[in-house]
Amino acid sequence: MRITKKFLQLTRFTYPHGTELGLLKNLPNGYQEDGHGNYYLLIGEKPSTMFTCHLDTADRTQKRVNHVFVGDMIKTDGTSILGADDKAGMTVISYMISKGIPGLYYFFIGEEVGCVGSGRLSRDWKNNRFSDHITKCVSFDRRGTDSVITHQMFGRCCSQTFALELAKRMNDTGNGMRMVPDSTGILTDSAKFMDLIPECTNISVGYYNEHSHTESQNIEFLKRLCKTVVNMDWETLPVDRDQNSHEGYEDDYEDWGFWGGGGISAGPSKDEYVSDDKNWSVDNFTHVSLDGKTTKVYMNNEQITLEKNFIFDWLKKQDDGCDVFDIIWNGHSLYSESTNGKAEYVGNRNDLMEYLPELKTIPRECISEKITLKKKEKNYGFYC
Repeated sequence: MRITKKFLQLTRFTYPHGTELGLLKNLPNGYQEDGHGNYYLLIGEKPSTMFTCHLDTADRTQKRVNHVFVGDMIKTDGTSILGADDKAGMTVISYMISKGIPGLYYFFIGEEVGCVGSGRLSRDWKNNRFSDHITKCVSFDRRGTDSVITHQMFGRCCSQTFALELAKRMNDTGNGMRMVPDSTGILTDSAKFMDLIPECTNISVGYYNEHSHTESQNIEFLKRLCKTVVNMDWETLPVDRDQNSHEGYEDDYEDWGFWGGGGISAGPSKDEYVSDDKNWSVDNFTHVSLDGKTTKVYMNNEQITLEKNFIFDWLKKQDDGCDVFDIIWNGHSLYSESTNGKAEYVGNRNDLMEYLPELKTIPRECISEKITLKKKEKNYGFYC
């Protein structure tokens, strides 16, 4: 398999969620659909590692990509994103499959709109025939060229022992790799398995400025990465983390409801109680560090409104933000509503912190670890 040719082929068009079927002709021979809209391929009898990438790209409509080459970097002409997030990862695991490396290979749908495919699989994982032998989940979906992610979604996703050994083995292949453990992960498909699989990580694949028209891919790094991952013994990597003691946060984006009419229909909440104080809501929350411990806290409505206003102003200034009619923000997850009533998941608080440093701090008087609750009435209505 020619790596550059494969990458260019995969990024010929963008693939927003809902158009992933257009990529089936590019999947390796022998793939199967898993009943959740995802595609997988198994090599080996009972491999211990699940390798993942996602098929969708972070845009609203499908566009043709015009490639521009600048040294080792592949970019676009500025009229679209590149889609290296995550066609670089798709290239890597396609290469591994072509070399017969043992593993469970997963191509997920809808990562960019809330990890739809991996979320569905994770909820059914204990009934999955692979769950008894998969002890490691490795996503290839991280910017840069040196990260082995140890933390995602406010929690540890893999042990330091695993991360150090994985980085060492990659660096020892003679391909000029300089991988190091990195605790600044945000969210990708492997995060959905943090409570199910002991070691979950995300590895740099060489893209930069993802989700933007200035996105680029270091193609030389991608070549070295492909050659690296097929020259390692994945089966003997140490497993040192107890997933059952993990206190990470699971945000189920698919249960947010739907847009239409006057606003978003929240549907029945999983909780039976609502706040007894109109200044607070059980839906408005985030996670902060209190006394050295990551803690879920509620945010008052005043702070939510303040944050919503400057997030909305920022979003409208983006190149593709002119169609944003309104947003919904609960302190953790951001959705935008276009003028035609369509809603899209934009990102979580950690994602937004990269662009809006104001979100990094919250006044102490605006958060509370507990709020007074009352029994919820059986009338769900609409949020506007």
